[in-house]
Amino acid sequence: MIEASPSISDEDLTAYLDGEADAALSQKIDLALESDPDLPPRLEALMLPMDALKEAFAMERMAPPPMPALPQPRRSVVPLRLAASVVLALGIGFSGGYLFQPGQKAPGWIDVVASYQSLYMTETVEQTTQSPNLVQAALKDFQTRSGVELAAATAIDGLDFHRAQVLGFKNKPLMQMAYLGEDGTPFALCVLNTDGADKALTDQMAQGLAVTSWVSDGVGYLVIGGQDPSRTRTFAQEVRERLKQG
Repeated sequence: MIEASPSISDEDLTAYLDGEADAALSQKIDLALESDPDLPPRLEALMLPMDALKEAFAMERMAPPPMPALPQPRRSVVPLRLAASVVLALGIGFSGGYLFQPGQKAPGWIDVVASYQSLYMTETVEQTTQSPNLVQAALKDFQTRSGVELAAATAIDGLDFHRAQVLGFKNKPLMQMAYLGEDGTPFALCVLNTDGADKALTDQMAQGLAVTSWVSDGVGYLVIGGQDPSRTRTFAQEVRERLKQG
């Protein structure tokens, strides 16, 4: 195991990778990477291996596992739920083709969610369907941690609800509720506490998927799936009605 330099800690390198290091620390690490031969291997050791993540998303591994402890060492294979959380926390996008690099502006949560959602096929959602007890536990967990109650969003006209799981984005709990449209198209409702002001329904495309997003009372919501923004807007409007927003 490579020991940490006394002047640059693993916490410093993690902040550097996450885009949260200040300008002085970033410059210090940039210079050290050029002069300290031990630093690049340390930095690489803190990066989650893409091959392991891709393997974790293979179809035969899609059954939802229990919440795992953080793997040791850092380069071990990552279970699905932890892999999903890391994808969202670090901004790793497979189909979008980006892996957050030092000095690159971190993507927003909509782009990160879209990159993750683009991995989904009909079978992905079908094979991860939860029991009512697991759904209730996930919704209660998210409500406890975020203050947002989402049970009413499990029944949306035109969507077949399959799963709820609590992921994470920048140390905040992020709820992902997975559905299938009547034609088998995967959709998701994602919810995250935010500091932004209230925002009306907004349609956009992200990573090739239709997205309708809004902010209400300090909570960001988005419905994502398919390529038709009119569908995500329709589903988003019903979510708002179910949650008694406006």
